[in-house]
Amino acid sequence: MKFESLEDALRFAIEKEKSANLLYIHFQDIVKDMAAKKLLQELANQELQHRQLIENAMNKGDISAIGEKKATDEIGFSDFMSAGSINSMSDPQDVMQYALKMESSSYDLYKGLLDNYRGTQMESLFDRLAQEELTHKNILEEQYEKHFAQWM
Repeated sequence: MKFESLEDALRFAIEKEKSANLLYIHFQDIVKDMAAKKLLQELANQELQHRQLIENAMNKGDISAIGEKKATDEIGFSDFMSAGSINSMSDPQDVMQYALKMESSSYDLYKGLLDNYRGTQMESLFDRLAQEELTHKNILEEQYEKHFAQWM
């Protein structure tokens, strides 16, 4: 399935941000380490801010008038979905792997939108979101290496 419009892509992004926020809040209940809890709270807050940024951009005006390099319907949302799932039997390593996939997918989404809307009023929003998702991914990779790479 493809995005029909920029608005559809932004609505998809909002849902990804909501899911990420809720996932990080849920992870806080799983982990015992206080530093990990703090990191997860920071990540949850940043995902909430991302959602608010996108919603503000949508509420500011007519996004249908924003130019693009290629039709939005050439960008498929399935390219940015995270594989796997978390359940009650998931261990911390499963949770971390899922979060890494989620952040990588979010980065790819915003990078694709940035490339498509470079030179428009949406460029700075997509650039910021892409960079922040990449930062989240890097933080999680660092933590993954610290806690799980020794077992690989």
